[in-house]
Amino acid sequence: MNHALKTYIEHYVALETGIQEWVLKKCQSLCAQCTAICCDVVMCEEAIKSPFLKLVHQQTDQFDKETGFLSNSGCRLKIGRPSVCYEYFCDNHFYYQPDDLHAHILQILGALLHHAIQNAKDGIPLDEILSETELENIDFQTLEKQLQESVKALEIIRSFYQDGTLSAASLLILKRIRIPEEFDSPPEASGI
Repeated sequence: MNHALKTYIEHYVALETGIQEWVLKKCQSLCAQCTAICCDVVMCEEAIKSPFLKLVHQQTDQFDKETGFLSNSGCRLKIGRPSVCYEYFCDNHFYYQPDDLHAHILQILGALLHHAIQNAKDGIPLDEILSETELENIDFQTLEKQLQESVKALEIIRSFYQDGTLSAASLLILKRIRIPEEFDSPPEASGI
């Protein structure tokens, strides 16, 4: 593995870990009460088809054809999950947010991994590049910039969840994070 890819993976793991922490804080109590399982084997398959995600999680041997990575206690993948695992929130998550701003911040939180991996090569996200050779030959400069934007946005979101405020400068940074169209459904909060 080349140095740029290795460095990117290290930064990516730190970002994913931070996102996961806050998604759990914001969603775990509601998800724990839910009887519908939103995880699907098809999503889990993304984690074993993607050479990038396989390098991140290194747990292909734990994949089951019937249950994917899902166990009775949740996902067996602690890192290296497909970005959809963070992007998707059921309607209840938005319903129970205090206001539209909180709902939109939750959406941005879920989009941070996608933002970090988009446009890896010819508009294709990093996790959709299916050739290990291509993965080794990517120019990680743009991806590293996007990843750092996601890291900065995560810091802003952490601060927002702790003190409830957003500065004008913070709003500008959050506007850089694009929510994938299929997940951009709750009302936009004013100012973002």
